[in-house]
Amino acid sequence: MGINIDEFVTSYAAEMSGKAVDLERLVTSPSGLGPEGMIAAISNPQLGRLGIPLMADFMAPDESLYYDAIFGAFHGQSAIRKWLVPAMADIEFIDFVPTAEPVIFDDGSGGTSLDEWQMVMNLDGQTIPLSRGVSVRRYRDGWITWACDVYDTAAFRQPPPPEMADPAAPPLPPCPRLEWATDTADVASTIGNPRQINQPFHPTNSVYIDPIAGELRGQPAITSWLADIAARTAHDVFEPLGPLLSDGATTVQEWKVMVPGAGGTDTTLRGTSVRRFADGCVIYAADYYDTAAF
Repeated sequence: MGINIDEFVTSYAAEMSGKAVDLERLVTSPSGLGPEGMIAAISNPQLGRLGIPLMADFMAPDESLYYDAIFGAFHGQSAIRKWLVPAMADIEFIDFVPTAEPVIFDDGSGGTSLDEWQMVMNLDGQTIPLSRGVSVRRYRDGWITWACDVYDTAAFRQPPPPEMADPAAPPLPPCPRLEWATDTADVASTIGNPRQINQPFHPTNSVYIDPIAGELRGQPAITSWLADIAARTAHDVFEPLGPLLSDGATTVQEWKVMVPGAGGTDTTLRGTSVRRFADGCVIYAADYYDTAAF
């Protein structure tokens, strides 16, 4: 019989209640939860912000990697916790609102989950939308071993208006060096441009999301933009960072791309592409990457 999620969450909340944040905490035994249980526990409203240290608890002690579009890669539960918990505490005014139900793929090794979300900033009673993003996590032997949050950081790197500037706030680090090993040895060395989508988009009930294009709706607008951008990025070289995963209705592909620049100034960035299908048509497509890398 599996672990009851409500009981797990209640027990965890009671254990952590009234305690100071312990950045030296190291969990060495898996929780006993599977991917569905971990996702449900982290997002349980009873925990609120306690879901963040719980996520650190779920990371494998040694063989785990967490990549963030601003801060780069962290290896192992200890390093992940010492970054993740304080970093999220510094942005308590930002919420991550799901834009779709989580998807769990059978990858043959323990499972991979997909979450899409919208950052929103709560300021003076107003809700201000920020970047959309995607999280991909891989689960092995009761742990999260691979976590990646991809979103556009360009807006965060712009100086705020003088009246909103905080002189004590440290500047954001430069765009992180791409650090992401391919998780399987049998994937292709290169893939086609993810924007070259072979299946037709639904004529009217279709959406495409991209940090440059914004949000496009309907087949004519989407296919016109995709054809234009595919032609302008014909020399970009895409490499997979894992297998293409599908549950029949949704696919996800993680990738990195080398964008040739003038005088040999090539740019490499990573991204994640999500596709959703119905009745033989693409009804939703999203390409997530960080334009700040350019």
